[in-house]
Amino acid sequence: MKTEFNHAANNSPRSGSSKKVTPVVWAAIVAMMIALAIWFGLHA
Repeated sequence: MKTEFNHAANNSPRSGSSKKVTPVVWAAIVAMMIALAIWFGLHA
């Protein structure tokens, strides 16, 4: 029961949706960084 409580405490009620959204957000940020690096590389 204690492990279940700790597991529940680590996963907030909103974590169900945020856990699916967060990797997408990070992927978008990384993609933008790469795109900017390529753009600056071509236009430097």
